[in-house]
Amino acid sequence: MTPSIYDLFRQLPKSTLDRLSQKLGRLAPSSGLTYQDERGKTTSITVTLRPRLVPAGIRNTLWKTLRVLDGAFQKIAPLYFQNPTLAPIFPFSPREIDWLSLLRKKGYVKGPLVSRWDANTTFGPQEWKEGFSFFEVNGVGVGGLWYGPATEDVILKTVVPELQKIDRRFRPRPNHDMRRLLLGVLLSQRRKLGRTRGVIALAMEKASGSNYVEFERLAQLYRKLGHTAIVTEPTDFRLRGGDLFARGKKIDVIYRDTTLSELCLMEEKGHSLAALELAFCRGQVVSSLEGEFDHKSAFEVFTSPEFAPAFTPAERKLFKQHILWTRLLRERKTINPRGSPVDLIPFVLKNQSGLVLKPNRLYGGQGVAFGIELTRRSWEKKIETALRESGEWVIQQLGKLRKKTFFRPDGLRARQKDLYVVSGFFASPEGLGIVGRMSERKVVNVARRGGLTPILVTS
Repeated sequence: MTPSIYDLFRQLPKSTLDRLSQKLGRLAPSSGLTYQDERGKTTSITVTLRPRLVPAGIRNTLWKTLRVLDGAFQKIAPLYFQNPTLAPIFPFSPREIDWLSLLRKKGYVKGPLVSRWDANTTFGPQEWKEGFSFFEVNGVGVGGLWYGPATEDVILKTVVPELQKIDRRFRPRPNHDMRRLLLGVLLSQRRKLGRTRGVIALAMEKASGSNYVEFERLAQLYRKLGHTAIVTEPTDFRLRGGDLFARGKKIDVIYRDTTLSELCLMEEKGHSLAALELAFCRGQVVSSLEGEFDHKSAFEVFTSPEFAPAFTPAERKLFKQHILWTRLLRERKTINPRGSPVDLIPFVLKNQSGLVLKPNRLYGGQGVAFGIELTRRSWEKKIETALRESGEWVIQQLGKLRKKTFFRPDGLRARQKDLYVVSGFFASPEGLGIVGRMSERKVVNVARRGGLTPILVTS
Protein backbone atom coordinates (compact mmCIF):
# COMPACT_ATOMS: atom_id res chain seq x y z
CA MET A 1 0.00 0.00 0.00
CA THR A 2 1.35 3.41 -1.00
CA PRO A 3 1.99 5.58 2.08
CA SER A 4 0.16 8.88 2.39
CA ILE A 5 1.99 12.18 2.09
CA TYR A 6 1.53 12.67 5.82
CA ASP A 7 3.06 9.25 6.54
CA LEU A 8 6.07 10.15 4.41
CA PHE A 9 6.58 13.36 6.31
CA ARG A 10 6.43 11.58 9.63
CA GLN A 11 9.42 9.51 8.52
CA LEU A 12 11.60 12.56 7.90
CA PRO A 13 14.05 13.25 10.75
CA LYS A 14 13.49 16.49 12.59
CA SER A 15 16.94 17.67 11.51
CA THR A 16 15.89 17.23 7.86
CA LEU A 17 12.64 19.12 8.42
CA ASP A 18 14.53 22.00 10.03
CA ARG A 19 17.06 22.05 7.20
CA LEU A 20 14.26 22.12 4.61
CA SER A 21 12.56 24.90 6.53
CA GLN A 22 15.71 27.03 6.41
CA LYS A 23 16.26 26.29 2.73
CA LEU A 24 12.68 27.20 1.89
CA GLY A 25 13.06 30.46 3.79
CA ARG A 26 16.11 31.35 1.70
CA LEU A 27 14.46 30.44 -1.62
CA ALA A 28 11.15 32.23 -1.05
CA PRO A 29 12.33 35.80 -1.86
CA SER A 30 14.32 34.79 -4.96
CA SER A 31 11.31 32.80 -6.19
CA GLY A 32 9.02 35.81 -5.98
CA LEU A 33 7.14 34.46 -2.96
CA THR A 34 6.85 37.88 -1.36
CA TYR A 35 3.97 40.13 -0.46
CA GLN A 36 3.63 43.89 -0.19
CA ASP A 37 1.25 44.99 2.56
CA GLU A 38 -0.89 48.12 2.68
CA ARG A 39 2.05 50.10 4.15
CA GLY A 40 4.30 49.12 1.24
CA LYS A 41 6.42 46.71 3.29
CA THR A 42 7.60 43.63 1.40
CA THR A 43 7.76 40.37 3.34
CA SER A 44 8.26 36.71 2.46
CA ILE A 45 5.14 34.54 2.31
CA THR A 46 5.11 31.42 4.47
CA VAL A 47 4.97 28.23 2.40
CA THR A 48 4.14 24.87 3.96
CA LEU A 49 6.72 22.14 3.56
CA ARG A 50 4.07 19.50 3.01
CA PRO A 51 2.20 19.82 -0.29
CA ARG A 52 -1.39 18.83 -0.85
CA LEU A 53 -1.97 16.20 -3.52
CA VAL A 54 -4.70 16.07 -6.15
CA PRO A 55 -5.19 12.91 -8.26
CA ALA A 56 -4.95 13.58 -12.00
CA GLY A 57 -8.47 12.28 -12.62
CA ILE A 58 -9.97 14.66 -10.07
CA ARG A 59 -7.91 17.55 -11.43
CA ASN A 60 -9.21 16.88 -14.94
CA THR A 61 -12.81 16.73 -13.71
CA LEU A 62 -12.28 20.00 -11.86
CA TRP A 63 -10.99 21.55 -15.07
CA LYS A 64 -14.18 20.59 -16.90
CA THR A 65 -16.27 21.86 -13.98
CA LEU A 66 -14.51 25.22 -13.99
CA ARG A 67 -14.93 25.61 -17.75
CA VAL A 68 -18.70 25.14 -17.32
CA LEU A 69 -18.80 27.64 -14.45
CA ASP A 70 -16.78 30.16 -16.48
CA GLY A 71 -19.37 29.90 -19.22
CA ALA A 72 -22.15 30.49 -16.71
CA PHE A 73 -20.37 33.53 -15.28
CA GLN A 74 -20.10 35.10 -18.73
CA LYS A 75 -23.89 34.94 -19.07
CA ILE A 76 -24.42 37.40 -16.22
CA ALA A 77 -23.49 40.58 -18.14
CA PRO A 78 -26.05 40.14 -20.95
CA LEU A 79 -28.62 38.92 -18.41
CA TYR A 80 -28.08 42.12 -16.42
CA PHE A 81 -29.23 44.22 -19.38
CA GLN A 82 -32.11 41.89 -20.25
CA ASN A 83 -33.57 41.46 -16.76
CA PRO A 84 -34.15 44.63 -14.67
CA THR A 85 -34.42 42.59 -11.45
CA LEU A 86 -30.64 42.07 -11.54
CA ALA A 87 -29.91 45.79 -11.10
CA PRO A 88 -30.24 45.76 -7.27
CA ILE A 89 -28.04 42.65 -7.05
CA PHE A 90 -25.16 44.53 -8.70
CA PRO A 91 -25.11 48.01 -7.07
CA PHE A 92 -22.90 49.81 -9.59
CA SER A 93 -22.38 53.57 -9.31
CA PRO A 94 -23.83 55.81 -12.07
CA ARG A 95 -20.35 56.27 -13.60
CA GLU A 96 -19.72 52.52 -13.53
CA ILE A 97 -23.02 52.05 -15.37
CA ASP A 98 -21.81 54.53 -17.98
CA TRP A 99 -18.71 52.40 -18.50
CA LEU A 100 -20.77 49.21 -18.65
CA SER A 101 -22.98 50.74 -21.34
CA LEU A 102 -20.00 50.18 -23.65
CA LEU A 103 -21.04 46.52 -23.62
CA ARG A 104 -24.08 47.49 -25.68
CA LYS A 105 -22.23 49.86 -27.97
CA LYS A 106 -22.20 48.96 -31.66
CA GLY A 107 -18.87 47.44 -32.59
CA TYR A 108 -17.94 46.43 -29.04
CA VAL A 109 -15.57 43.44 -29.18
CA LYS A 110 -16.01 41.02 -26.31
CA GLY A 111 -12.69 40.08 -24.81
CA PRO A 112 -11.83 37.01 -22.73
CA LEU A 113 -12.13 36.73 -18.96
CA VAL A 114 -9.46 35.51 -16.59
CA SER A 115 -11.32 34.20 -13.56
CA ARG A 116 -10.28 32.51 -10.34
CA TRP A 117 -12.85 30.50 -8.42
CA ASP A 118 -12.16 30.06 -4.71
CA ALA A 119 -13.37 27.00 -2.85
CA ASN A 120 -13.25 25.04 0.38
CA THR A 121 -11.82 21.85 -1.06
CA THR A 122 -10.88 18.31 -0.39
CA PHE A 123 -9.16 16.10 -2.96
CA GLY A 124 -9.86 12.75 -1.34
CA PRO A 125 -11.23 10.38 -4.00
CA GLN A 126 -14.13 9.23 -1.81
CA GLU A 127 -15.46 12.62 -0.76
CA TRP A 128 -14.32 15.37 -3.09
CA LYS A 129 -17.48 15.67 -5.24
CA GLU A 130 -19.70 16.36 -2.26
CA GLY A 131 -16.90 17.84 -0.20
CA PHE A 132 -16.05 21.11 -1.89
CA SER A 133 -17.96 24.35 -2.39
CA PHE A 134 -17.15 27.58 -4.20
CA PHE A 135 -17.62 30.77 -2.19
CA GLU A 136 -16.60 33.45 -4.72
CA VAL A 137 -15.39 34.16 -8.22
CA ASN A 138 -12.76 36.79 -9.04
CA GLY A 139 -13.05 38.19 -12.56
CA VAL A 140 -10.64 41.14 -12.43
CA GLY A 141 -7.05 41.29 -11.20
CA VAL A 142 -6.78 37.65 -10.25
CA GLY A 143 -4.11 37.22 -7.59
CA GLY A 144 -1.99 34.12 -7.14
CA LEU A 145 -1.15 33.48 -10.78
CA TRP A 146 2.53 33.76 -9.92
CA TYR A 147 2.34 32.30 -6.43
CA GLY A 148 0.68 28.99 -7.34
CA PRO A 149 3.30 27.65 -9.76
CA ALA A 150 6.16 29.29 -7.82
CA THR A 151 5.30 27.33 -4.66
CA GLU A 152 5.09 24.14 -6.71
CA ASP A 153 8.53 24.80 -8.23
CA VAL A 154 10.15 25.40 -4.83
CA ILE A 155 8.68 22.30 -3.21
CA LEU A 156 9.56 20.08 -6.17
CA LYS A 157 13.18 21.24 -5.89
CA THR A 158 13.53 20.99 -2.11
CA VAL A 159 11.05 18.72 -0.35
CA VAL A 160 10.05 16.14 -2.96
CA PRO A 161 13.61 14.77 -3.44
CA GLU A 162 13.80 14.08 0.31
CA LEU A 163 10.49 12.21 0.22
CA GLN A 164 11.63 10.19 -2.79
CA LYS A 165 14.53 8.88 -0.71
CA ILE A 166 11.87 7.21 1.44
CA ASP A 167 9.57 6.10 -1.37
CA ARG A 168 10.83 6.09 -4.97
CA ARG A 169 7.26 5.65 -6.19
CA PHE A 170 6.41 9.15 -4.98
CA ARG A 171 6.56 11.17 -8.20
CA PRO A 172 4.18 14.14 -8.06
CA ARG A 173 4.19 16.73 -10.84
CA PRO A 174 3.13 20.37 -11.06
CA ASN A 175 -0.25 21.61 -12.20
CA HIS A 176 -0.60 23.56 -15.40
CA ASP A 177 1.39 26.76 -14.90
CA MET A 178 -1.03 29.65 -14.36
CA ARG A 179 1.57 32.15 -15.53
CA ARG A 180 1.74 30.43 -18.90
CA LEU A 181 -2.02 29.88 -19.03
CA LEU A 182 -2.49 33.64 -18.68
CA LEU A 183 0.11 34.24 -21.40
CA GLY A 184 -1.77 31.83 -23.64
CA VAL A 185 -5.00 33.82 -23.18
CA LEU A 186 -3.22 37.09 -23.99
CA LEU A 187 -1.45 35.73 -27.06
CA SER A 188 -4.68 34.18 -28.32
CA GLN A 189 -6.46 37.52 -28.03
CA ARG A 190 -3.62 39.29 -29.84
CA ARG A 191 -3.95 36.88 -32.75
CA LYS A 192 -7.73 37.24 -32.77
CA LEU A 193 -7.40 41.02 -33.02
CA GLY A 194 -4.59 40.86 -35.58
CA ARG A 195 -2.31 42.90 -33.29
CA THR A 196 1.02 41.14 -33.00
CA ARG A 197 3.66 43.84 -33.39
CA GLY A 198 3.17 45.68 -30.13
CA VAL A 199 3.73 44.67 -26.52
CA ILE A 200 1.76 43.10 -23.68
CA ALA A 201 0.88 45.58 -20.92
CA LEU A 202 0.24 44.41 -17.36
CA ALA A 203 -1.70 47.32 -15.90
CA MET A 204 -2.34 48.16 -12.28
CA GLU A 205 -2.05 51.12 -9.94
CA LYS A 206 1.27 50.61 -8.19
CA ALA A 207 0.08 52.17 -4.96
CA SER A 208 -2.98 49.91 -4.73
CA GLY A 209 -1.48 46.72 -3.42
CA SER A 210 0.51 43.55 -3.52
CA ASN A 211 -0.19 42.31 -7.03
CA TYR A 212 2.43 44.72 -8.33
CA VAL A 213 5.08 42.24 -7.17
CA GLU A 214 3.35 39.50 -9.17
CA PHE A 215 3.03 41.76 -12.22
CA GLU A 216 6.73 42.56 -12.25
CA ARG A 217 7.56 38.86 -12.01
CA LEU A 218 5.11 38.00 -14.80
CA ALA A 219 6.58 40.65 -17.09
CA GLN A 220 10.10 39.30 -16.48
CA LEU A 221 8.97 35.76 -17.28
CA TYR A 222 7.17 36.78 -20.46
CA ARG A 223 10.22 38.68 -21.69
CA LYS A 224 12.34 35.62 -20.96
CA LEU A 225 9.93 33.58 -23.08
CA GLY A 226 10.39 36.00 -25.97
CA HIS A 227 7.36 38.26 -25.57
CA THR A 228 7.85 41.96 -24.88
CA ALA A 229 5.87 42.86 -21.76
CA ILE A 230 5.78 45.95 -19.58
CA VAL A 231 4.13 46.90 -16.28
CA THR A 232 2.09 50.09 -16.54
CA GLU A 233 -0.53 52.06 -14.66
CA PRO A 234 -4.06 52.53 -16.07
CA THR A 235 -3.42 56.26 -16.44
CA ASP A 236 -0.41 55.67 -18.73
CA PHE A 237 -2.38 54.84 -21.89
CA ARG A 238 -2.59 57.31 -24.77
CA LEU A 239 -3.87 57.24 -28.36
CA ARG A 240 -1.56 58.07 -31.25
CA GLY A 241 -2.84 57.79 -34.78
CA GLY A 242 -5.56 55.40 -33.65
CA ASP A 243 -3.15 53.06 -31.85
CA LEU A 244 -2.72 52.54 -28.14
CA PHE A 245 0.57 53.50 -26.47
CA ALA A 246 1.98 53.41 -22.95
CA ARG A 247 5.44 54.52 -21.85
CA GLY A 248 6.51 54.94 -25.45
CA LYS A 249 5.47 51.41 -26.45
CA LYS A 250 2.72 50.41 -28.84
CA ILE A 251 0.28 48.18 -26.94
CA ASP A 252 -1.42 45.12 -28.38
CA VAL A 253 -3.27 43.78 -25.36
CA ILE A 254 -3.68 44.71 -21.67
CA TYR A 255 -4.05 42.46 -18.66
CA ARG A 256 -5.58 44.59 -15.92
CA ASP A 257 -5.65 44.39 -12.17
CA THR A 258 -7.74 47.53 -11.73
CA THR A 259 -11.51 47.30 -11.20
CA LEU A 260 -14.06 49.62 -12.73
CA SER A 261 -14.74 51.30 -9.38
CA GLU A 262 -11.02 52.09 -9.09
CA LEU A 263 -10.96 53.50 -12.63
CA CYS A 264 -13.85 55.79 -11.70
CA LEU A 265 -11.86 57.10 -8.73
CA MET A 266 -8.99 57.90 -11.10
CA GLU A 267 -11.37 59.87 -13.29
CA GLU A 268 -12.60 61.79 -10.24
CA LYS A 269 -8.98 62.79 -9.60
CA GLY A 270 -8.81 64.31 -13.08
CA HIS A 271 -7.22 61.52 -15.11
CA SER A 272 -8.46 60.92 -18.63
CA LEU A 273 -9.06 57.26 -19.42
CA ALA A 274 -10.39 57.76 -22.95
CA ALA A 275 -7.65 55.56 -24.41
CA LEU A 276 -8.44 52.74 -22.02
CA GLU A 277 -12.14 53.09 -22.78
CA LEU A 278 -11.41 52.60 -26.49
CA ALA A 279 -9.20 49.62 -25.66
CA PHE A 280 -12.14 47.98 -23.86
CA CYS A 281 -14.36 48.56 -26.91
CA ARG A 282 -11.74 46.99 -29.20
CA GLY A 283 -11.35 43.87 -27.06
CA GLN A 284 -7.78 44.77 -26.08
CA VAL A 285 -8.38 44.49 -22.32
CA VAL A 286 -8.31 41.23 -20.34
CA SER A 287 -10.49 40.74 -18.36
CA SER A 288 -13.10 42.52 -20.42
CA LEU A 289 -15.90 44.57 -18.83
CA GLU A 290 -17.92 41.38 -18.29
CA GLY A 291 -15.51 40.58 -15.47
CA GLU A 292 -16.95 43.45 -13.41
CA PHE A 293 -19.89 41.24 -12.43
CA ASP A 294 -17.68 39.27 -10.05
CA HIS A 295 -19.40 40.72 -6.98
CA LYS A 296 -20.02 38.12 -4.30
CA SER A 297 -23.70 38.76 -5.00
CA ALA A 298 -23.15 37.05 -8.38
CA PHE A 299 -23.75 33.83 -6.49
CA GLU A 300 -27.31 35.02 -5.84
CA VAL A 301 -27.89 34.76 -9.58
CA PHE A 302 -26.59 31.18 -9.52
CA THR A 303 -28.65 30.13 -6.48
CA SER A 304 -32.01 31.84 -7.17
CA PRO A 305 -34.77 29.85 -8.89
CA GLU A 306 -36.01 32.95 -10.72
CA PHE A 307 -32.80 33.12 -12.79
CA ALA A 308 -32.52 29.37 -13.42
CA PRO A 309 -34.01 29.51 -16.96
CA ALA A 310 -30.96 31.52 -18.10
CA PHE A 311 -28.68 28.54 -17.46
CA THR A 312 -28.31 25.06 -18.90
CA PRO A 313 -29.22 21.88 -16.98
CA ALA A 314 -25.48 21.11 -16.62
CA GLU A 315 -24.83 24.56 -15.15
CA ARG A 316 -27.77 24.33 -12.76
CA LYS A 317 -26.57 20.93 -11.58
CA LEU A 318 -23.16 22.34 -10.70
CA PHE A 319 -24.73 25.32 -8.94
CA LYS A 320 -26.76 22.98 -6.76
CA GLN A 321 -23.77 20.79 -5.95
CA HIS A 322 -21.00 23.32 -5.47
CA ILE A 323 -22.15 26.98 -5.25
CA LEU A 324 -22.89 28.32 -1.78
CA TRP A 325 -26.28 29.95 -1.30
CA THR A 326 -25.73 33.73 -1.25
CA ARG A 327 -27.98 36.79 -0.98
CA LEU A 328 -27.40 40.52 -1.08
CA LEU A 329 -28.35 41.69 2.40
CA ARG A 330 -31.50 43.80 2.39
CA GLU A 331 -35.08 43.67 3.71
CA ARG A 332 -37.02 41.33 1.42
CA LYS A 333 -38.48 37.91 0.86
CA THR A 334 -36.36 35.24 -0.80
CA ILE A 335 -35.74 31.50 -0.99
CA ASN A 336 -33.59 29.93 1.72
CA PRO A 337 -30.95 27.22 1.06
CA ARG A 338 -33.60 24.51 1.38
CA GLY A 339 -35.81 26.11 -1.25
CA SER A 340 -38.45 27.54 1.10
CA PRO A 341 -39.69 31.16 1.03
CA VAL A 342 -38.50 33.28 3.98
CA ASP A 343 -38.12 36.86 5.14
CA LEU A 344 -34.38 37.31 4.71
CA ILE A 345 -33.46 39.34 7.81
CA PRO A 346 -35.36 37.20 10.37
CA PHE A 347 -33.85 34.14 8.68
CA VAL A 348 -30.33 35.60 8.95
CA LEU A 349 -30.77 36.46 12.63
CA LYS A 350 -32.19 33.05 13.50
CA ASN A 351 -29.61 30.98 11.57
CA GLN A 352 -26.46 32.81 12.67
CA SER A 353 -24.28 29.71 13.15
CA GLY A 354 -24.67 28.57 9.55
CA LEU A 355 -24.01 31.91 7.85
CA VAL A 356 -21.17 34.27 6.96
CA LEU A 357 -21.43 38.04 6.47
CA LYS A 358 -19.16 39.40 3.72
CA PRO A 359 -18.49 42.73 2.00
CA ASN A 360 -19.93 42.45 -1.47
CA ARG A 361 -17.02 43.96 -3.40
CA LEU A 362 -13.99 44.12 -1.13
CA TYR A 363 -11.21 41.57 -1.42
CA GLY A 364 -8.35 40.23 0.69
CA GLY A 365 -10.68 38.82 3.35
CA GLN A 366 -11.62 42.28 4.58
CA GLY A 367 -14.66 42.50 6.86
CA VAL A 368 -15.67 38.83 6.75
CA ALA A 369 -17.61 37.76 9.86
CA PHE A 370 -18.48 34.15 10.73
CA GLY A 371 -21.71 33.80 12.69
CA ILE A 372 -20.30 30.87 14.66
CA GLU A 373 -17.58 33.11 16.09
CA LEU A 374 -19.85 35.89 17.36
CA THR A 375 -22.23 36.35 20.26
CA ARG A 376 -25.85 36.78 19.35
CA ARG A 377 -25.74 40.50 20.14
CA SER A 378 -22.55 41.04 18.11
CA TRP A 379 -24.14 39.28 15.14
CA GLU A 380 -27.28 41.40 15.42
CA LYS A 381 -25.22 44.60 15.55
CA LYS A 382 -23.23 43.61 12.47
CA ILE A 383 -26.42 42.87 10.56
CA GLU A 384 -27.93 46.20 11.67
CA THR A 385 -24.84 48.06 10.50
CA ALA A 386 -24.73 46.18 7.17
CA LEU A 387 -28.39 46.99 6.47
CA ARG A 388 -27.56 50.70 6.70
CA GLU A 389 -24.97 50.24 3.93
CA SER A 390 -27.24 49.29 1.08
CA GLY A 391 -25.72 46.96 -1.50
CA GLU A 392 -22.42 46.66 0.37
CA TRP A 393 -22.91 43.29 2.08
CA VAL A 394 -23.93 39.73 1.29
CA ILE A 395 -24.96 36.88 3.50
CA GLN A 396 -23.64 33.46 2.51
CA GLN A 397 -24.18 29.91 3.62
CA LEU A 398 -21.25 28.62 5.65
CA GLY A 399 -19.31 26.05 3.65
CA LYS A 400 -17.45 23.20 5.26
CA LEU A 401 -14.30 24.66 6.80
CA ARG A 402 -11.39 22.31 6.26
CA LYS A 403 -8.26 21.87 8.30
CA LYS A 404 -5.16 19.95 7.27
CA THR A 405 -2.02 19.07 9.20
CA PHE A 406 1.09 20.76 7.82
CA PHE A 407 4.75 21.26 8.53
CA ARG A 408 5.54 24.94 8.15
CA PRO A 409 8.67 27.04 8.61
CA ASP A 410 8.93 28.77 11.98
CA GLY A 411 12.21 30.64 12.15
CA LEU A 412 14.98 28.08 11.77
CA ARG A 413 12.72 25.11 12.54
CA ALA A 414 9.75 23.29 11.09
CA ARG A 415 6.60 23.21 13.19
CA GLN A 416 3.59 20.91 12.84
CA LYS A 417 0.31 22.78 12.77
CA ASP A 418 -3.35 22.25 11.85
CA LEU A 419 -4.36 24.99 9.40
CA TYR A 420 -7.48 26.02 7.51
CA VAL A 421 -7.15 25.59 3.75
CA VAL A 422 -8.82 26.93 0.61
CA SER A 423 -7.91 26.62 -3.07
CA GLY A 424 -8.16 28.97 -6.03
CA PHE A 425 -8.70 27.63 -9.55
CA PHE A 426 -7.93 29.29 -12.88
CA ALA A 427 -9.14 27.38 -15.93
CA SER A 428 -8.28 28.31 -19.50
CA PRO A 429 -8.77 26.35 -22.74
CA GLU A 430 -5.21 25.06 -22.24
CA GLY A 431 -5.45 23.74 -18.69
CA LEU A 432 -6.16 24.25 -15.01
CA GLY A 433 -3.92 26.01 -12.52
CA ILE A 434 -4.38 25.83 -8.75
CA VAL A 435 -3.13 28.02 -5.93
CA GLY A 436 -3.43 26.70 -2.38
CA ARG A 437 -3.71 28.96 0.66
CA MET A 438 -3.63 28.24 4.37
CA SER A 439 -4.11 30.12 7.63
CA GLU A 440 -4.62 29.66 11.34
CA ARG A 441 -7.74 31.81 10.87
CA LYS A 442 -11.03 30.86 9.25
CA VAL A 443 -10.55 33.74 6.80
CA VAL A 444 -7.81 32.25 4.65
CA ASN A 445 -5.98 34.97 2.77
CA VAL A 446 -2.37 36.03 2.29
CA ALA A 447 -3.42 39.60 3.05
CA ARG A 448 -4.69 38.38 6.44
CA ARG A 449 -1.39 36.84 7.54
CA GLY A 450 -2.08 33.58 5.77
CA GLY A 451 0.34 31.64 3.59
CA LEU A 452 0.63 29.28 0.67
CA THR A 453 0.47 25.53 0.41
CA PRO A 454 1.65 23.90 -2.84
CA ILE A 455 -0.74 21.53 -4.61
CA LEU A 456 0.83 18.81 -6.74
CA VAL A 457 -0.67 16.24 -9.09
CA THR A 458 -0.42 12.49 -8.63
CA SER A 459 -1.27 9.73 -11.08
